[in-house]
Amino acid sequence: MPAARGVAGLRAGNRAGRTLAAGLLAVLLPGLAGHAAAASRAPPQALCGQGPLEVLLTNDDGVEAAGVRALAAGLAAAGHRVTLAAPDRNASGSAMSFTWGSVRVTRDPADSNVHAVSGTPATAVVLAATALYPAGRRPDLVVSGINHGPNSGALLMLSGTLGAAMAGTLLLDPPVPGIAVSAARLLAAEPVDSPANRAQLEAVSAHVPRLIAAARGWFCRGGQVARARTVLNVNYPARPVTELRGTVVTRQGASTDLHVTFDATASGEYLAHTSRGDASDGRDTDNSWLRQGYVTVTPVSGLLDDEQAPRADLKTRLRGL
Repeated sequence: MPAARGVAGLRAGNRAGRTLAAGLLAVLLPGLAGHAAAASRAPPQALCGQGPLEVLLTNDDGVEAAGVRALAAGLAAAGHRVTLAAPDRNASGSAMSFTWGSVRVTRDPADSNVHAVSGTPATAVVLAATALYPAGRRPDLVVSGINHGPNSGALLMLSGTLGAAMAGTLLLDPPVPGIAVSAARLLAAEPVDSPANRAQLEAVSAHVPRLIAAARGWFCRGGQVARARTVLNVNYPARPVTELRGTVVTRQGASTDLHVTFDATASGEYLAHTSRGDASDGRDTDNSWLRQGYVTVTPVSGLLDDEQAPRADLKTRLRGL
């Protein structure tokens, strides 16, 4: 679900994002049939080759959520080594917020690679990468999702799904790139774990490894990871995977269909009230392509400096302070 704005200045769809998208477009659009060839420089980093990856999987819906469990199975079936570390409860709307102090980790007795973390999604990523991996091993890629619902348009700034993936690019040293995956319910009126919606999550989970195989080389140059500060934000529409119209690399929309207001209560407190409306954006945005039945992919940069912001006028205004 959505997550709170913890990283000021994430610039999805800006000039840098469009430059990144142009390179990704050439890799993803040929039907996800293949991926960039591994560079000849030795030794190449794992993400820049074609073999299995060390995937750190997380989410913001909680470690027991249907989406993350389906994706864990899908990634493992594709041959990747999966370490699942996610919040022990629903942490939607937490963006890149961080839990300080003591954090409890509970291993799944049935699977030692599954960890429930008493912290935010971003906390789970950093904790897992720095303390749960065996010595000499570290994640090649952070994958966050499958989120129960879309993370498109302006709603992305609230997304704990994105925040978890961004934590790998900003809080790990060296940084680890990521992919954040969200999917609209096939049947919105039914629970996320209804048979039809579970089947949709399983179908998406079989498609995501194909997308990773197609896109992984885009993060690399010369056999080394060159775009470690970037997350690909991926959204699946409410459409059967067999009926998807394709995959597009697009801009992040500027609007959202989620509207939040606060109502006063008799006790003098205020209660948030949410409603759904229309997310009307320009034609080349994730919101518009999702409505047409496409999977959308948007590069989101963790480079926080706004290079396009005019500086000369600001310097003049602040001179002498």
